[in-house]
Amino acid sequence: MMDIVITNGLLVDGKGTPAIRADVGITGDTVTAIGDLEGVVSGVTIDAAGKVVSPGFIDMHTHSDFAMLLDGHAENMIRRGVTTEVTGNCGIGAAPVSPEHRGLLLEFLTAMIDRNSGLVDLSGESFGDYLSNLSVCEMTTNIAPLAAQGAIRIAEMGFSADKADAAQTASMREMVALAMRDGALGISSGLIYLPGIYTSTEELTAVTAGVKEYGGCYVTHMRSEGDLIFEAIDEAVAIAAGAGVPLHISHLKLSSASVRGQAERLFARLERAEEEGLEVSFDAYPYESGETSLSALLPSWVCEGGMAKGLERLGDKSLRKDMVRDMTLGIRGWQNLLQDSGGFAGVTVALMNNSANKEFEGKSLAEIADIRSADPFETLFDLLISEGGGGGIIIKLMDEDDVDAIIAHPKTMIGSDGLSLPASALKEGCFLHPRYFGTHAKILRKYVREKKLLTLEDAIRKMTLAPARRLKLHRRGTIEVGNYADVIVFDKDTVRDNATYGEAKYSTGIEKVIINGKLVLDDDKHTETFPGRVVGR
Repeated sequence: MMDIVITNGLLVDGKGTPAIRADVGITGDTVTAIGDLEGVVSGVTIDAAGKVVSPGFIDMHTHSDFAMLLDGHAENMIRRGVTTEVTGNCGIGAAPVSPEHRGLLLEFLTAMIDRNSGLVDLSGESFGDYLSNLSVCEMTTNIAPLAAQGAIRIAEMGFSADKADAAQTASMREMVALAMRDGALGISSGLIYLPGIYTSTEELTAVTAGVKEYGGCYVTHMRSEGDLIFEAIDEAVAIAAGAGVPLHISHLKLSSASVRGQAERLFARLERAEEEGLEVSFDAYPYESGETSLSALLPSWVCEGGMAKGLERLGDKSLRKDMVRDMTLGIRGWQNLLQDSGGFAGVTVALMNNSANKEFEGKSLAEIADIRSADPFETLFDLLISEGGGGGIIIKLMDEDDVDAIIAHPKTMIGSDGLSLPASALKEGCFLHPRYFGTHAKILRKYVREKKLLTLEDAIRKMTLAPARRLKLHRRGTIEVGNYADVIVFDKDTVRDNATYGEAKYSTGIEKVIINGKLVLDDDKHTETFPGRVVGR
């Protein structure tokens, strides 16, 4: 007897090969049979006639580092078919924690990824402690963790902009190796954020080398995705090659006017790196706008020493003049997101922490400045102070043609750059990027069904086997006998993303989601089952 049998479905196994008609049998947490299972007795039978049966999607880029510790339902994820989330991206992570810099790490995480970070117990210090905490909490989705270079540098050096000396570099490399032994799949960096922005190519290369003997990879939010993107790619290639590990570029994009329309040049540069012997991969999300922290608009020197120091500088009228100068003229090597977005009209305020600022969600900084009859720079600085350095923004950076070209590239994987949200997020009226709710469903709607830039089989490969291979996830990413039973059932003709920039809505058309052999989404209802696991090395 099997626990679950899925009958009459169109099986797309994740490998990119043509779909076939086949039943799928699941026993425990494992796929145990594929073929004609008519007459097989099972605890649950799912009739998938007219539906697609595929591996659950692996979201290659999320920031759910704390989400499962706060609310493990992950409804926005499973309703777009995600069964595994890759965390620790952009150099932002919850471990390791040093007693000396614990407060700085919490301040950083609260500003960057989750305003509720302060509710999480960071009493553990190692990456292994963090994974142990995850393993005992109620999780719907699997978590595939990366070690975060930012958290590692904070543990060693706080928010110092100083060059790491030999002893500090060796210490950080050992932290990376320890994280890999504890289960990390690689190391990530975020080089437009603190403290990655202070980190040299040489330091990154030396620290990244700590993943080599464990088979890990280097995953990077590069130092620029705009005017200096090709220089940033050169640096990323140098770091990975110097460390002797594969390179994975996060949310690949062309995000300033000077480089828009240069997708083919972008691909050619990455192909050259492969010809030179480096293994290269990348992910993207299907939106022209990105989302980041409000503080990411500031010049890199403002928050040296931590957000508290940054807030002090924001309150200094003379230093504000220096900030305005640098944000207007730019600083060599710093990605100026304000200019890349076309100015204050291109920056939309998203999630605000201070209730007094809620009225500004969904409005551009230019509009808020008009409402306040204030200078837009002063408006930005004052908002940051009132938010305690937190707050989010949505910025229009890319052209649709470039996004389409990147999504359609055979090597592209799909990462939302979102995080798991509690159901209350729909009720609170928060202004959120639609990628939190729609990324993978949008791939199926827009790129498979409407634009036909991808076949169904290749779209699913991008969201399943491709990331599983990149991260070396054992027995995941395809539907095969012996693999873990992360399986979804969806209607290829109706699956769609429904969220917009003005309204948070779940995707529809994903009808059944099975994770590690347990049904977690059953006809639009979470089953209150939490089978998610940490799927590290």
